Amino acid sequence: MSKPELSLLNVFEVSTDGVHHHLICFLDVLLAGSRGIDSRSVIGEFTPSDGGAFDLETFQVNPNFIEVFVQYMNECAINSPEIIREASSRSSDWLYLLDPRTPGEFSNDPLASDLVGCFAVDDTGQIVPRSFQYNREHRWFDPVRGVSGVLSDRTFYRWVHPLTDRKGG
Repeated sequence: MSKPELSLLNVFEVSTDGVHHHLICFLDVLLAGSRGIDSRSVIGEFTPSDGGAFDLETFQVNPNFIEVFVQYMNECAINSPEIIREASSRSSDWLYLLDPRTPGEFSNDPLASDLVGCFAVDDTGQIVPRSFQYNREHRWFDPVRGVSGVLSDRTFYRWVHPLTDRKGG
């Protein structure tokens, strides 16, 4: 019998200098317990509702997490066969990437909150290195569509949390 996979998305309540913080992290509980919470894995912070639940209206994204995501897209995702194939048909254009949570019927006219970002494509249909631009209107947590599908990507998770730390880039 195989072990169930741990959730990649967890909420941690931490106290720093007597101030309580509620962090949503791209970090499983075992790794958090063994290594601590690296700011690179903190998606953002929120203030819980009166009942203690996640309050989307108070959520603030962590700029460090966005930097890590952009770095991942430029170093790893850029080599995805699917992304390379899509780019080959879009010379001298932008290749826009939809959040994996976006239902197929919405992919032709997506909401700004469902666009993760884009890569520049050169005139030969190749992705321009280090060109990924994150869409600041993207919502990691959407009240209708739910959690971003990016946060289910175990390849991204393993890249953020390698067996040896990659804190310096």
